[in-house]
Amino acid sequence: MYLLRKRFSDKVYRTGVISLGISLLLYCLPALVNDQRQAGFGVFLFNFGLTAFYFIYRLIEKKRVSKEARIHHVILLLLLLFISAWALNQEIAIFERSAGWFSALLVLVCANSMAMAYFAALPRWARHFTSFLNGITLAAFLYLSLYLMPLYVLGAAASPVLGLSVHVFVPALLFTYSILLQNRIARRNKQYQISFAGGLTTALVIVVAYVAQWYATVGQVNRAWMAGAGNTAGLPAWVAASQNLAPGYFVQTVLKGDLVYSSPKETTGDFFWSTPVRSRIESRKHDPLVMIASFFSPRIGIDEESRIKLLETAFDLHHEAEERLWSDEELRTDSVITEVKIWPRCNLAYTEKTILVANTRDRNAWSRQGEAIYTFYMPEGSVVTSLSLWIQGKEEKGILTAKGRADSAYRTIVGVEQRDPSVAHWQEGNTVLVRVFPVIAGERRQFKIGITSPLERTNGSLRYENIYFKGPAYDKAQEHIRVDFEQPVSDFDLPASFVSKASQSYSRKGRYQPVWGLQINDPGLSGCSFSFGGSEYSLSPYHRQLSAVEFTGLYLDINHSWTREEFGSVLAASKGRPVWVYDNGLMKLDETNREQLWEKLHRRRFSLFPLYEITNAEQTLLVTKNAVSHMRLADLEETEFMNRTRQFFSKGTRINVFNLGDELSPFLRSLKEFRVLRYDNGEVDLLVQRLQKGQFAGDIENAGRVVIHRTDMVVEKTVGTAAQSGPDHVMRLFSYNHIMQQLGAGLWLNRSVEDSLVQEAQTAYVVTPVSSLVVLETQDDYERFGIHDTGNSLKNASLHAKGAVPEPHEWALIGLVAALLAVLLYKKRKTPYQLQ
Repeated sequence: MYLLRKRFSDKVYRTGVISLGISLLLYCLPALVNDQRQAGFGVFLFNFGLTAFYFIYRLIEKKRVSKEARIHHVILLLLLLFISAWALNQEIAIFERSAGWFSALLVLVCANSMAMAYFAALPRWARHFTSFLNGITLAAFLYLSLYLMPLYVLGAAASPVLGLSVHVFVPALLFTYSILLQNRIARRNKQYQISFAGGLTTALVIVVAYVAQWYATVGQVNRAWMAGAGNTAGLPAWVAASQNLAPGYFVQTVLKGDLVYSSPKETTGDFFWSTPVRSRIESRKHDPLVMIASFFSPRIGIDEESRIKLLETAFDLHHEAEERLWSDEELRTDSVITEVKIWPRCNLAYTEKTILVANTRDRNAWSRQGEAIYTFYMPEGSVVTSLSLWIQGKEEKGILTAKGRADSAYRTIVGVEQRDPSVAHWQEGNTVLVRVFPVIAGERRQFKIGITSPLERTNGSLRYENIYFKGPAYDKAQEHIRVDFEQPVSDFDLPASFVSKASQSYSRKGRYQPVWGLQINDPGLSGCSFSFGGSEYSLSPYHRQLSAVEFTGLYLDINHSWTREEFGSVLAASKGRPVWVYDNGLMKLDETNREQLWEKLHRRRFSLFPLYEITNAEQTLLVTKNAVSHMRLADLEETEFMNRTRQFFSKGTRINVFNLGDELSPFLRSLKEFRVLRYDNGEVDLLVQRLQKGQFAGDIENAGRVVIHRTDMVVEKTVGTAAQSGPDHVMRLFSYNHIMQQLGAGLWLNRSVEDSLVQEAQTAYVVTPVSSLVVLETQDDYERFGIHDTGNSLKNASLHAKGAVPEPHEWALIGLVAALLAVLLYKKRKTPYQLQ
């Protein structure tokens, strides 16, 4: 207590602590008030002004201060300069944004440097701990000093003129004073040198271990790349490499390398430092461990484009690698409103998400516009059926048009004219990409997307899964969820945070949660039909209809997800049929090679079976199982593998596929959606039964009937009308699946898209591979790009729509009645005595 009173009786020390507290509070204020905006140049000037004030005040009071206390005053001054340096760094970037662990470490070592002023008052164990941290402090400031070394000459020359470049020397000065402080306490007790050396050694051991692991991982990645270059399946080397790379932190970080992390630049001749650049896949980071490891390790021999492809497919970074016309680094998701309506008797749900996105950049920044990009992950079989963008405070609904036309309009307006559009594009893997522009610095932008989904049926229950997204950071976003059931439900399971608001209505407020779901008792499909345009759309249960087929051979798509028991069971059930696997060519399994091929193929993280190698497709069966894979058909564009696949399916060939499980790989799932697979799934026992009985799931789909496997239901279109008993989402689901069915192999042949499919999408208002939803700022914009809303269509889906849309003849009747009423009312106003 005596030492504490002594320190704060020192006016210079007390002034320094107060100044440091004010400076730190101002720097951290955006985060403290839940505002993600960074400190601007005004904040830097205030920080630098406080530093200058304390520097001058210390000079004035220097003669009145004891020599023992002066070093602690200097530490406070340097820490003020250190905060000022980071504020300046946000305006004149020398460092990329620091990795989270390094930011926390810097806070810790700075606090420890201040604690050294009270060293004598601390208990013995705390002194050793403080000394231990001082060793780590020395290592941290040594790194920063070396990193900034190329700027010392410039800083020394500019300091007398600008004064700002003195910040370059702050880490070196803190490094020096850390040594001086340690020498001072060591003069009293040499034992503190041991704890200090322990801290320094710990930092060194961590760095050496990290560098060693990095070095080994670089070798692993390079070997996988070289092995991938030798594949004979017409695949790029990065595909084969990703099959053999075990996922993990080091593999991902090595692949990101100088794409994301600061790293030594061999071409510039700089030891460490180089000018920050923008990353293509995520915000740039400065991680000292990555920087040091990169300096002491060889480079990976993979070009930038191939590394990005590896990251997309191996670590599901498709969203992060999406092309950005404008920066989104300063954007944040502010709030999410999720409204869900569920029709239990139709096994359907409609979800609307209204999202508020904010641009945290300072209003006075030179670049004021940002582009918000969101990828929504939907349950299998889902389709986007509405899009809205708020323009000048008013909700403007999207218009559905051909995908190419929507994309052209968006890119022209955003890239050249920089005005208000939004667009929603279909993507593989049950995802949709939404772009919103512009999000102005210091302002917020609101948009809404609506998605129609079939509910998953499992063990007598229906399950709804939340539709989550990737996009601008949502870690501090608030969410309001409301779930309404169109028909009464019983025996349902909601997350505990939901509360009942009204009959059959439940809600939740709180932090945004991407993953949640609910489960209800399955009442069975009943009374669910919808009429439009002279056609009736109805739902009915799907029951597998087995067809007799005697498979003459099996192809096994083996990867890491298979178990040895499954492999053995399938081989036993083959009963003399030839069984092939693929390993740089088709290999027929026999007693001599079975174990060797199993061990090799089972090591692969995922498989990509070349379907074009299958012969006699009608009488053979491909057995597959989903593994951790994010490979899409679009990733393989312009490859020999994809060209040969197109040629294979161009002949109208369809592959028999049995999936050991419920989920397919994205590659096969896309082909399944395009109806080029005859599909069945289940456990290995069901497959064995199918092979023994010579049966396989029949194909009941045709131009008027589609199957939605996820919820085991059939959507059928027939001529005629019936009483409306279901929502318009029944028709939307049919149209989406029918368009996918009709596209089939033609899409992969690059054939021109038939206008009839675009027209069908426009009528049902569904986003498909050939159609997109777009919102433009003015009617003139729509006219200029030839985008017109069709009169006879379902329009954007809505939570409040009851589902009954009048037929054309009904519209005429309604119009006639309205006209008659208008005439009667007119007559009543003119001659009321005639109607008495």
